Amino acid sequence: MAYTYKNTASSNGNAAAAWSMQQPMLRLDAKINVADVITDGTDTLADSAKITAAESIAVMDIPKNSIVLGVMTRIITATDGTATVDVGDDGDVEGFDAAVDITASAGTNYWSNADADAYSMQIASGRVYSDTDTLDILFNNDTTDGVILFQMILFEMAHIDDP
Repeated sequence: MAYTYKNTASSNGNAAAAWSMQQPMLRLDAKINVADVITDGTDTLADSAKITAAESIAVMDIPKNSIVLGVMTRIITATDGTATVDVGDDGDVEGFDAAVDITASAGTNYWSNADADAYSMQIASGRVYSDTDTLDILFNNDTTDGVILFQMILFEMAHIDDP
């Protein structure tokens, strides 16, 4: 079912565009098992035994004409040693979250609404995508293990002709 918002007149009396939310709100999930990424034959990692510092992985697609309200990162299985990841997109590698500690205890959640995150609701009211993109994670340290769940909350919007 599509929900349609129609604003027939703006405050100055001019006709305003109508927008349809094909699916009012979506939550997209992607779980990354570092060991699987390393052993997967389709990866492009520099070292076949680990993910090295400064390597980036596309976690999931971000649909065209969407507004991403935030991204949650949940530690399922902590990685060993010292390791952090940045969560962002092609425009800003840490736009949603910077230096997420993936050695934290299982069940630890990080939400992208911190004051320092460029795309946070407090700073930018989310991030608008007029074209497709990907949610990317950048590893800041060499990493060989761990399981991380990413959950992205978004509205997918489709423009409708003016009334």
